[in-house]
Amino acid sequence: MENELIPGTGSQTAVRSYVTANQPNASALADGLWVLPPDVLSSGDRAVLFEQYKLYVAEAERLSVRRTLTSAFLLILNVGLLVAGTALLASAPERPWLFTVALVAALGTCLGWFWIIRSYRQMASGKYAVISHLEKQLPAAPGVAEWSAVGLGRDSSRYLPMSNVEVWAPALFGFCHVATYALLYLP
Repeated sequence: MENELIPGTGSQTAVRSYVTANQPNASALADGLWVLPPDVLSSGDRAVLFEQYKLYVAEAERLSVRRTLTSAFLLILNVGLLVAGTALLASAPERPWLFTVALVAALGTCLGWFWIIRSYRQMASGKYAVISHLEKQLPAAPGVAEWSAVGLGRDSSRYLPMSNVEVWAPALFGFCHVATYALLYLP
């Protein structure tokens, strides 16, 4: 249940649409989700549905944990690359090509990190769409109510989706890598 596209113009819209996760197609979701139509579920089927719901919510939580661990690893890796690049300069100032190789590796890591965050965001968006669809068949829909209570992620004063913040980390590290290179090697 990530935020929807933010209206903009021209290239801003293109960048935002690439950075933000698009909402899953609701009709495709409904078509692919149900083996039996929800209106014909027996009480036994509803008990199975609740168990499936619990398992799927746990799976969504595991995805969130993997996302956090991946971002922590890439954060540490980028700090290490900054330190290693600076150490390369101190140990071999006459060979700037070593630092250039480290810079290219670091920028590649930042780009990969951005794509990983985007992929996790898209997967989470799909999982939460399925969860909210399943909740429509349960007596209560706390996830849908919670998402509505925080304004569907559209009002940052009520709720700022973490994925909107974490997508800036690779860009910030990319800037730090380039700035370090520029400060050390450009006159």
